[in-house]
Amino acid sequence: MQSEENAAKETIQELFGRNLKKYRKQAGLTQEELSKKLDVTQKHLSILETGTQFASAPLIQKICEELKLSPGDLFGGTSDEVIKHLNAMENRIMTMMLNELRHGFARIDSEISELKRSADSKAKDPADFFM
Repeated sequence: MQSEENAAKETIQELFGRNLKKYRKQAGLTQEELSKKLDVTQKHLSILETGTQFASAPLIQKICEELKLSPGDLFGGTSDEVIKHLNAMENRIMTMMLNELRHGFARIDSEISELKRSADSKAKDPADFFM
């Protein structure tokens, strides 16, 4: 059983993987048997169970059908745990998006400054237009 401290550090992918493994074993299935039923490789199922990769929505649906579970069973024991993980994931995504926006705005600002410098260096005396 996991300690509370370790559970707090666990990602939603790891929580999903841990629960997938638990319910697969409760159903008396090996990774090879379940992977055949899900039409995925045993290696892919192993990756899901270790929390290294996340399952697609259609695969989650197939898993639930095969193991007779609800998605909530795979994502945690209590709704508070699931909400905590989803909030943490949302925060990580928002941080990544904000960083990308900042990087993009900095690049645009740099390009605008370069265009201004270029335009300033090419500016001519208005009298040149009449010659």
